[in-house]
Amino acid sequence: MLTKGLTSLAVSLTVLAGGFLSPFSAHAAEMAVKVQVNDDLIQFPDAQPYLDDNHATQVPVRFVTEKLGYDVQWQKEGDQVKVTLNNDKHTITLVSGQKEAEIDNNRVTMDTHAEFQDGRVYVPLRFLSNASDIPVQWDPSSKLAILSKDGNHHAPDYELFQSTVYSADPAENGGYAALDFMGNPLSIGTVAVDPSVIPLGSKLYIEGYTFNGLPAGGMYAYATDTGGSVKGKHLDIFVPGSQQTLKKFGIQTIKVFKLAE
Repeated sequence: MLTKGLTSLAVSLTVLAGGFLSPFSAHAAEMAVKVQVNDDLIQFPDAQPYLDDNHATQVPVRFVTEKLGYDVQWQKEGDQVKVTLNNDKHTITLVSGQKEAEIDNNRVTMDTHAEFQDGRVYVPLRFLSNASDIPVQWDPSSKLAILSKDGNHHAPDYELFQSTVYSADPAENGGYAALDFMGNPLSIGTVAVDPSVIPLGSKLYIEGYTFNGLPAGGMYAYATDTGGSVKGKHLDIFVPGSQQTLKKFGIQTIKVFKLAE
């Protein structure tokens, strides 16, 4: 890893002053289904999209609809939740557990119903796209739904990187303690990048790796470290464990999604 010193402390203070969420206070999570609006992958901080029993993509309503320009209002009615979405083109009303909904005061029937669980309302993504007149395409290789809000074609917003892993051993950290370039403790979710390719402080989602020491499927990651050998499209992932154990990772090709702020 690149030697860290006073420069890293200065960067750390600057970024933290701007409100950046450091990796050790975040949780790694797998997105079974991902949603992209135009060129931006949506970050779901807790509740994640999923495929329901009808093979429909259900998404937490607020994160997607706000990205589509809707104002979201909801009220709990017994065990159900009524959701009203408004923008300059449409008004959509639906109730969790029911297939019937209203689009601009016209009653319609959805293929599957909205759901309320763990304090979140989930709505069928296909219904949202149809009701909003926004085309959606599906990228099966990444389980990625792409909503073209601007009407243009958008490719999946990820790049292929070569990936290695590193430990907290001082020998891999310029002789310093187990801290990243910004002065944060190394933890799951810390990755080292070439700042000329991925700016320090970037939020990422990475997948495609295979290793028991990392969350299965994929995880949120934070570009808060650098390394002397990390150049170009090379990403180094921190993994707790010994150098000997980490050698089993080798070099792998992974997908790197850059998350919008």
